[in-house]
Amino acid sequence: MSTALFILGHAGVGKSYLTSRFVQSQHALGRSWCVLDKDVVSECWSGPLLQALGFDPDDRDSPAFKEHVRDLGYMSTLRIGRDQLQADLDVIFPGPWNRELASGALFSATALGLPGKTRLRHVWLELPEAVRRERIVRRGDPRDRWKLDNWEAYIAPLRQPKAVLEGRVESLDASLPLVRQLEALRALAAG
Repeated sequence: MSTALFILGHAGVGKSYLTSRFVQSQHALGRSWCVLDKDVVSECWSGPLLQALGFDPDDRDSPAFKEHVRDLGYMSTLRIGRDQLQADLDVIFPGPWNRELASGALFSATALGLPGKTRLRHVWLELPEAVRRERIVRRGDPRDRWKLDNWEAYIAPLRQPKAVLEGRVESLDASLPLVRQLEALRALAAG
């Protein structure tokens, strides 16, 4: 049975960094994972689509992005993931997945369009806002411009999701030493 591991959290918590380190550590143990980062899956077409619609091509967070592009990126990522899981490969999906988490779809393989036998695992990375902002500034990604230019509007709605507060999704302190974060992910993936 294949596993779909969702590494969740707000921008700047280290989802991509932790994913790459986890995959490296798993590879050293003889286990391979397919990484499907929504930003990577959709980066070749999301900017041109936004631009064709008359919006900033580097936008990843504005209302225009969320209305016209966001769902397409997530759907594309899940469709690619479905094919990998059907081939009995384990898949990691780093990203916020906020709508899918809030709706409960993230807890149902069939609601996500994934094979029904897929084992779903989830972890929420947590870091203080100031640290997240510093990391976002430091990475210098032009796609974060809207977020940084509209920081208060961006962070105002950000909360720990209900599923995390209720304990349905494990929370992981992303300021812990990397070795402890990797141990937590290994245990989660194996469970």
